[in-house]
Amino acid sequence: MGIRYYAYPLAAEFVARAREEPLDFLSADPLLDAWGPAEERPIMLYLDKCWRYLQALTQPDYGQDPRPAYWLFEGEVTFVHDGLAWIPWTRVLDPDEVAEVARDLSLLGTDDVRSLLRQPGFRSSADEYGYIAQYLADAQDFAARMAKDGSGLVYLIG
Repeated sequence: MGIRYYAYPLAAEFVARAREEPLDFLSADPLLDAWGPAEERPIMLYLDKCWRYLQALTQPDYGQDPRPAYWLFEGEVTFVHDGLAWIPWTRVLDPDEVAEVARDLSLLGTDDVRSLLRQPGFRSSADEYGYIAQYLADAQDFAARMAKDGSGLVYLIG
């Protein structure tokens, strides 16, 4: 199955509590939320395994502060049991942070994706480009919607 990414809206009044116990604000089965029947899917952002590309696209240069867009993709699981299992990464963003993320994400586009794919370690193909560009657009739409609604969000990489 592998490590995947899921984000859910979070009402502003729950941000403090979610920072203490983020798993309480995540679905018990986020993969079912993402892959289940369309009419039963909750509002969420599912990035499959593309979160790694989006993390690379937005990560700070060495010694630099991260840009706000990176806040949406930051994190790594903690591997346990010789890498056979992992502890997920969770993060909570408040409505102001979500608004900053949405503004910054809106600055990224297809040229940024092409530039990423030209870097060493990445495959530059039409399929890879389409995969990343689609999930970037999904992330932009989700962040913009959450910002417009004045929502925070909680996400899980795991």
